[in-house]
Amino acid sequence: MGFRIRKSINLGGGFRVNLSKSGVGYSWGVPGYRVTKTAKGNVRKTYSVPGTGLSYVEESSNKNRGNPSITATQEPIMKDIVSADIESYQPVEYKDFITSIEKILSLNKISNWLCFTFLLAFKKIFLFTGIIGLFLKIYVKTKGKISIDYELDEFYIERHNKTIAAWEILNKSSSLWQILQSGDVSNRKIYAGASSLVNRKNFKIIEKAPFYLKTDIRIIQVKLHKETLVFLPDKVVVIKGSKIGAISYDDIHIDISYTNFIETSTVPKDTEIIDYTWEKVNKNGTPDKRYKDNRQLPICKYGVINLYSNSGLNIILYCSNPKTAIEFGELIGIEYAR
Repeated sequence: MGFRIRKSINLGGGFRVNLSKSGVGYSWGVPGYRVTKTAKGNVRKTYSVPGTGLSYVEESSNKNRGNPSITATQEPIMKDIVSADIESYQPVEYKDFITSIEKILSLNKISNWLCFTFLLAFKKIFLFTGIIGLFLKIYVKTKGKISIDYELDEFYIERHNKTIAAWEILNKSSSLWQILQSGDVSNRKIYAGASSLVNRKNFKIIEKAPFYLKTDIRIIQVKLHKETLVFLPDKVVVIKGSKIGAISYDDIHIDISYTNFIETSTVPKDTEIIDYTWEKVNKNGTPDKRYKDNRQLPICKYGVINLYSNSGLNIILYCSNPKTAIEFGELIGIEYAR
């Protein structure tokens, strides 16, 4: 015969604490109804009719007891990777140049709005404003262009040609990304073993002069998420909306490296896969079997290019082929950080 020792402590207000060998339970109730949380984690609801001896008991068990649980983890805190405000790239020596471009960009924006009023041409006033916008747009695209004439010595010619060639080589990568955010991972097991997460977006490299510049020299534009970089022989123009900045090459620094990236999207065709991991992974590299549909992910070797300046430029780029990043660095005289 087994014995069970139970002690009940009435706390008042319908609350009661139950002590037993299994542990501590508690309950609360009023005449006709009581809910009990047992020491084993079960929840028991008792319904009764006072004075009749009739009662009904409903009990639910703790189904997760004894099974491994998947605990909630704190999401990584993502930090934006941004450059300084455009006002930081407006040195006095470029003031007239910057003002001229900002004027053209403002006129172009106004012409866009005025041309849009053609859609409301059922009223004469909007027909008139639409025609003004059309003529303003023609002026911006023709007479409003800023002419740039360079008389370059051999040093500047060679540097500019190498800069153009470097970006052309980088553009041969199947995929190019700008890193917009990054954050450290506290629980690497549920993030495929990664130590950090990034938010990225594709960017474009085009060899074409902006519409507001008229020149015979070759120009590269790097179109990023919030800004566009225009590479001229003597400076880099930074465009953010209708605001313009300019940075001397002497103020720009570039670091070249590589990163091992756990790819959750389609692997670019020119990427080197160096290993594989699991989306949910144990410390020893085996898949965490608590998760269903735990897929295997490739670890890719990507090139990293970090552009920054003392004035606040801060841009991180990834390319799918690290070899193009190395060639990029060699052309502009940057040593590859292995």
